[in-house]
Amino acid sequence: MTAGAPGHWAGHPLLDTVASLWPTARVSIAPGRRGPGAKELIYVPNSDDPRLLVPAGHRRASAAALLRFNHYLPIRDRLRRMAAAGGLRMGAERLLAHRIAVVESDVAPDSIETYLSEVLGQEVVVSLGIGLSRASQKPVLQAFHPSGGCLAFVKIGDSGPTRDLVGKEADALRLIGRVRWSLMSVPKLIHVGSWHSFEVLVMSPLPVPARPAFRRPIPVPPAKAMRELARAFAKGNQLVATSGLISRLRASVPRTADEATATTYSDALDLIQVRYPHAVLDYAAWHGDWSPWNMAWRRRRVQLWDWERFETGVPVGMDRLHYVLSALARTEGFTAPTIVRALALPTAREYVRPTQQDVLALVYLATIVNRYLTDSHHGNAGPVQARAAAALEALSWLSRKPGALHTSGSGPGPTDQVGKGD
Repeated sequence: MTAGAPGHWAGHPLLDTVASLWPTARVSIAPGRRGPGAKELIYVPNSDDPRLLVPAGHRRASAAALLRFNHYLPIRDRLRRMAAAGGLRMGAERLLAHRIAVVESDVAPDSIETYLSEVLGQEVVVSLGIGLSRASQKPVLQAFHPSGGCLAFVKIGDSGPTRDLVGKEADALRLIGRVRWSLMSVPKLIHVGSWHSFEVLVMSPLPVPARPAFRRPIPVPPAKAMRELARAFAKGNQLVATSGLISRLRASVPRTADEATATTYSDALDLIQVRYPHAVLDYAAWHGDWSPWNMAWRRRRVQLWDWERFETGVPVGMDRLHYVLSALARTEGFTAPTIVRALALPTAREYVRPTQQDVLALVYLATIVNRYLTDSHHGNAGPVQARAAAALEALSWLSRKPGALHTSGSGPGPTDQVGKGD
């Protein structure tokens, strides 16, 4: 239960999230530094710009929670995290006054920590990651032994859409866990289950070095690892126009869009089938959200996480397009012109024949437009609605401009109507 909180803290979303994870406790904003008896979670770096909640009184676990690195993270941010982690190990948590106090019931206390302790068979303390506000946002925890060793990553499905995503990721981890990978390391599924109204996914942590992969430029996708994933789930060549993917996308249109948007989207699907009736692509699987911040390099292997968008029966090369677009949009903004520029880059090319590359780009755009339109019906939908509009504009324009990705004289591109994405 959430206790009253002063001033702007009343009804604070993070306070409500913590209260839901400690349902038998009294949860409130702590008035100052740690008091006797109470469990506290510390905002890092502060409550105005929070990135993490870490457990007070557990120096090593709190420090380890900061040592999460991905391929995109700049060197200066890595150094800041390492310095902050060093400070926490040395006891600097006493300088961080922004905290949430959790006072457990004396009778039958129940919390996500007690649940995970039973699942993992040992005492657990957790940190809580604070991600970007979006439709698929969910609590993501790290579970630590009190001595500081990371035992697991944990995702909490706390709404209808996020419960579905947790279930999908569990299914994906089961499937990819059967493959012996040479170029990738993936999380192992430890547990999936229900706790109160939540779906809980527990998976093994991936070892990620603090040192950046200097010889691996961020804009260049890890093509060999992407091909390994595709080969593991190869479906063979298929006609794009009659593929199961196109049928699935078309069937979902009425559920995901208003009439005008549905018409624009359906027209683009029609043009793909009419303009490319004989186009054949290799079909396999894709990660679905392979971006520089969902991976890291460790020696010569890609450490790859966040498998909730994994899907089979899709054209080979969609992961490459998504990676290149994600990297470019992070600096230029997720706009229709940026999307078209990204898909035309040499690093995005999967197929030698231009017509195959064109139809691959269109099918990829149709797929992510469908995803964004679906997500835009859920909470925190503002950013994803903007992304849906930009991707749909690019899809509509490219579907009417065959060869536009390969010719410089194709005329004006789509208008730059949408600001930077998340």
